[in-house]
Amino acid sequence: MTTAVAQEEELDASLYPIAVLLDELKHEDIQLRLNATRRIKTIADALGPERTRGELLPFITETVDDEDEVLLTLAEELGDFLEEVGGPPYSAVLVQPLETLANAEETVVREKAVESLCNLSNQVQLQSEDDARSLHVDHLFPLAQRLANGDWFTSRMSACSLFADLYSRIPDDHTDLRTEILDLYKCLVHDSTPMVRRAAASNIGNFATAVYQHSPTLVCEQLLPLFADLVEDDQDSVRLIIVENAPVFAALLNPIDTLEVADTSMSSESQEPNGFASSNTPLNCNPDRQADSSDARPNAAERPSNLPSAPTGNGPLSHHRTATERIIDMVRGFSADKSWRVRYMVATRLNDLCDALGPEATRTDLLHAYMTVLQDNEPEVRTAAAFKVADIVKKLVALPPKPGSSSGSDHVIYDIFPNVAQLVTDSSQHVRAALASNIMGLAPVLGVEVTVSHLVEIVLSLLKDEYPEVRLNVITHLDKVSFIMSIEKLSSELLPAIVDLAEDKNWRVRLAIIERIPLLARQLGKDFFEENNKLGDLCISWLGDCVFSIREAAIKNLRALTEIFGLEWAKKYIVPQVTDMYDESGNYLLRMTALHAIGILSEVLGPETVEESFLPIVTERASRDPVPNVRFCSAKTLNRVIPYVREDVRESKIRPCLMTLVDSSEKDQDVNYFAQQALLKLSSCPT
Repeated sequence: MTTAVAQEEELDASLYPIAVLLDELKHEDIQLRLNATRRIKTIADALGPERTRGELLPFITETVDDEDEVLLTLAEELGDFLEEVGGPPYSAVLVQPLETLANAEETVVREKAVESLCNLSNQVQLQSEDDARSLHVDHLFPLAQRLANGDWFTSRMSACSLFADLYSRIPDDHTDLRTEILDLYKCLVHDSTPMVRRAAASNIGNFATAVYQHSPTLVCEQLLPLFADLVEDDQDSVRLIIVENAPVFAALLNPIDTLEVADTSMSSESQEPNGFASSNTPLNCNPDRQADSSDARPNAAERPSNLPSAPTGNGPLSHHRTATERIIDMVRGFSADKSWRVRYMVATRLNDLCDALGPEATRTDLLHAYMTVLQDNEPEVRTAAAFKVADIVKKLVALPPKPGSSSGSDHVIYDIFPNVAQLVTDSSQHVRAALASNIMGLAPVLGVEVTVSHLVEIVLSLLKDEYPEVRLNVITHLDKVSFIMSIEKLSSELLPAIVDLAEDKNWRVRLAIIERIPLLARQLGKDFFEENNKLGDLCISWLGDCVFSIREAAIKNLRALTEIFGLEWAKKYIVPQVTDMYDESGNYLLRMTALHAIGILSEVLGPETVEESFLPIVTERASRDPVPNVRFCSAKTLNRVIPYVREDVRESKIRPCLMTLVDSSEKDQDVNYFAQQALLKLSSCPT
């Protein structure tokens, strides 16, 4: 009897921490609830799978009316909770709490819940085909139906994110379920709530990929009309998202672009074999939404003259148009969209669209779309286009030759460069800065001849720009045009630009140019630095800058120049300047900077130079400086110098100096401490 009582007490004691965690799941303190939620696996392991299914999950489901942070953590934990409930045979018990979270008001909670549902689906699929079949057909499909038909738009948004994974995992003998998923998606594409249509647009690429795996023709027959409807949406936020997903969708159509899509497939609902309405007619499942697509595209008068009219959905399309051609027309229409945000997304995603649609579309259509966004009225769009200039030029130059058509290089010279030249004098400094950060990427692609004849003038103009960031972006990327750095015209313009940036009132600009000096040194060579004394003077003058970060970067720069130009150059141009800086400075901060430079440069100058030029300053002058900060800096410098001088010098010069710094006559504790550290290093230094 005593043994039984003891066992019971022992069991109660082992379960006590679990009881505490369960209490904390409903505690008033949000941090305690959050911590307990992160440890629900610990609770589940203690309770076992059966009690987890029967007690813990119902308990958790009751607590989902909580703070968003707690719900987000719960959604994340449940996504990897399969083993805790007993494995794949019991996976369905996780669907209900995740469904509740998928209906939450907070977006990140819903997204994490859907992600966990997909993760659950994948885990079960990998472990047990039979259990996966039951999970998808009997539980996840009904869940998708409930979400898609929910009264609140939040559930319908979650359904849009769930469709792709569910469609790809429905068993092949349940094609009726796939058809119903497709029908549900159609309704959500035409939902009366813009947020739901945005969710449908955001997931059309993933959903089309899932559909393509089972039936490529369905992408053209069923999803392409839906894509066209979203293209014509009256909300620019929907059109923007559809542009973002266009590359994925277009890449699926390319292999089947020989498929003809008759214009009657979108002309009227009565003529639709698949139950589609025209792109301007809402489906019956959403009678409340009356989309006005008349303002979805600019009028003809607003369009650039060099672009043919894009399809607007207000008239029948050509009878014999491939799916890819339809997408290309839509993309060209996007580039002239009335919303600058949509045009901005076109500029951002055009490079991916070139990859998806292939070289012929790039040559004949997408090039014109790119020139349109380069000339856009909005500076944000021009900025995005300028950031992509190098990528687009690479695509054009790589175009395969075609009889009767201009080469890719010709397109760059005669189409791209005239527009780029206009951006050099653009009214927006951000456009010019974006161009400056990418224009150098053209040089390796175009080669010497085209670079010299067309690119150098643009670079020179950007080097004279009044905005520091523009000039800085050019100098930052000069390594890409190293093969033309010897051009006298270019190198002569570099020095004034560098000097101007080096003296900029913004210390971050000065810091950026210092960090680029080693790159310039490699490209311009030792002769350029020797011929232009101003550069060398700048490198030393930065040691006296009022900003510590500048002084620190200047020291690193001197070390880098020593490694690039060699010991003799450093002995001639750097060592005398550093020693003079210490000797002539009345400011203790500059003396400390000189000592710091001595410590760094000792690593690359060699024992002879360190012993002759630097060590006397540290041991004879800095160690006796009246300012304690300089004295402890001398101890730190000696600590750094020790490995780079000969053994006899360590004992004859460094050790006696350090002993004076740890002597009782030295009252400053910091000086004592750093001197002791240096002595320890001296004792452990190999002979």
